[in-house]
Formats: sequence, C-alpha cells, structure tokens
Amino acid sequence: MRKDAQANREKILTTAAALFREKSVAAVSMKDIATAAGIGTGTLYRNYPNKSELCLALSMDFIQQFITDGQTYLAMATADAETQFKHVLGQYLTFRERRMQLLASIENGPTVMSTYYRSELYQQLVQLLMQVLRPVSGDLTAAELEFRADMLIAMLKSNSYAYQRQQKGLSRDQLLINITKLMLATN
Repeated sequence: MRKDAQANREKILTTAAALFREKSVAAVSMKDIATAAGIGTGTLYRNYPNKSELCLALSMDFIQQFITDGQTYLAMATADAETQFKHVLGQYLTFRERRMQLLASIENGPTVMSTYYRSELYQQLVQLLMQVLRPVSGDLTAAELEFRADMLIAMLKSNSYAYQRQQKGLSRDQLLINITKLMLATN
C-alpha cells in the first residue's frame, strides 16, 4: 500500500475513533468522519465502503488483544477447567460490553459478518473458546466443539447481549452464571 494511502487509512481510523468516543457510533455519519479527517468522501469510501467496514477495521485490534490476553491467561492458568472457562467467558462479556456500539455496527452491516467469519481472527477466537470449552463439555467431537464455540459467539452478538442486559435486566455476572450452566456438560 502506498504511503499516502496508508496515512489516509490511519487518519480515518484515528478520526473515527475520536468521533465515536464523543458521540455514539450511530450518531456519526461517514460525511462527519471525512470532514473531521480533512479528506474527501470519495477517499473515505474507497478505503471503507460503509460504516460497518470502518467499525470492523477499528475493532480488529481490540479483538486480537482479547484473544492474546485469553491465550496468555490459559498458558499460565493453574485453576480448574470450569474456573478457566468462567474467566475467559467473563473477559469476553466485558469485551463485548465495552465495545458494544462498534460491534453492533459490524454485526448489522450488510456484508461484513460473512467476511469476518472467514477471517483468521475469527478462527483464532473460535479456537480460544474451543480451548476453554473442551474440558468442560464432555465427550464432543471436534466438529461439535467448534459448533458450540460458534454458537457461544452467536448468542452473544450485540442485539442478544443488549436485550439480556437492558430488557431482561440481567447483570454481567448473571449472564456469566447462566451461560456457564448452558455450556457445561450435564452428567
């Protein structure tokens, strides 16, 4: 990528992140981002065809950091398997809560999720969740375990998560308890 194109991408991401901190993601238009970044809207749309793509680009580092932190925790963990599962799930819930607006924009985007599901980053997330699910899930095949990890991610998408938190009034800890019961093997 050319230096000027890379500089534009960085300027766009920095500007969008700042605007999203000031206002909600929904309240910021692509035109607002282009104006604040001092670039033309054509340049913005060449780099990010829609706000969902832009939000995905902003979220990639956050997702990667969550995965890295989870892998580091598991490499050093001495706790039992259920405690490890709860720790990683709790961190995932915290991550989802902190990034809810960005993640909602991604998840509601027309084509972004299919791209994300095929990404290496998504596969790393699934592998991390499979790692903590494996010892607490009973005797599952690799395909069944991967399905369970995919479904865990799906049930925590922003709309579902927001519904449980805001409409049902469940706390993060209550969600953690209920999801743990749902995911653990019943003997």
